[in-house]
Amino acid sequence: MGAKCPFFIQYLKEELDQRKLRNSNYSHRAFSQWLEVDPSFLSKVFSRQRVFSLKVADSIIRKLNPDDSEMREKFLTSVSEEMRCHSLNKYDTELTDCPGTH
Repeated sequence: MGAKCPFFIQYLKEELDQRKLRNSNYSHRAFSQWLEVDPSFLSKVFSRQRVFSLKVADSIIRKLNPDDSEMREKFLTSVSEEMRCHSLNKYDTELTDCPGTH
C-alpha cells in the first residue's frame, strides 16, 4: 500500500510485537482479548478497513498507558483523524487526501 500508517495502528502493532518478543506463544487473538476487542475487528482496524469508536479507543489507551495523558491525547487524535478520513471517503473520495483508507 505504501501509505503512512496512522499513529494509533503503529502503536498497537508495536505493542503486539513487544508482547510476542516476550512470549513467543502470544497471539493476535490474545492481544485482542486483553484489549476487549473482537479479533476480526482488530484485524480490520490494522488493515484500515474499520476504525475504533473514540470510546473504545479511549478504553484501549487507558489499558496500555493509564497515566500518560499526552499519549492518550495523541492516540485519540490519531483515531479521530482516521475516523474523519473514513467518513469523507464514504461520502466523496475527492474531499480528502487521506492515504490508504477504503
